Amino acid sequence: MPQTTFYFFYRKTEQLHEKVRELKKITKSYGYDITADPEEANVIISIGGDSAFLKAVRDTGFRTDCLYAGIALTEQLGQYCDFHIHQLDEIIKAAAEERWLVRKYPTIHGTVNNTKAFYVLNDFNIRSSTIRTLTLDVFINESLFETFRGDGMVISTPTGSTAYNKSVHGSIVDPLLPSMQVSELASLNNNRFRTLGSSFLLSSKRKLHLKMASELGHNEFPLIGMDGEALSIQHIYDIHLEVGDRFINIIKLPKNSFWDKVKRNFL
Repeated sequence: MPQTTFYFFYRKTEQLHEKVRELKKITKSYGYDITADPEEANVIISIGGDSAFLKAVRDTGFRTDCLYAGIALTEQLGQYCDFHIHQLDEIIKAAAEERWLVRKYPTIHGTVNNTKAFYVLNDFNIRSSTIRTLTLDVFINESLFETFRGDGMVISTPTGSTAYNKSVHGSIVDPLLPSMQVSELASLNNNRFRTLGSSFLLSSKRKLHLKMASELGHNEFPLIGMDGEALSIQHIYDIHLEVGDRFINIIKLPKNSFWDKVKRNFL
């Protein structure tokens, strides 16, 4: 088996530098290698909570040939972080004793204007950038499903279903079901516009196409977010989304399943 090589992803503050120095010292004491190049690592550990974890996955290219792990800086672990910062020794010890388990989390793959391709692990959302509503033609497998008018839409992965999606009353979805969930943001329903009015799930065999309706003349500059980061592109007219062909391998400890995390965070 190849030598296990760790890469640590974190904000470069003095406080975190000190924590990472301690973690690197523990890592080396167990005989593991450390690299400053994430492409050379087969274990990538983020420090700083769920947002840091999502950024680590994005900035390292949604790799499928390595393991990811998240370390939280607070007592609240979140959905992607299985470890507290004060568990530094336990994290590496678990690897040495082969007590790490690996879960596979599905992604969403998409394109904007048929050119800019991306993956998301948590969610993709599109919102109006003005006080006006935006209008979207919603196609499923290129068949027109509905015309939406409102503040926007959230399209989430199963793990992302616990985030923005949940706050707009979407369902929580087991990550063993590769799928994406579509949830509305303040839809307008009247004699002209009529939408489903509830979130819905699409399987890996379905493709979602959101087409900007331009007859009102103010749809070209919506706000687009992907895993908490804004997409800097203007004049958006076409968005294609589907369940991704990449699964992110995430380290977890025993007795800490996705549903354990849901219970811990919400109940």
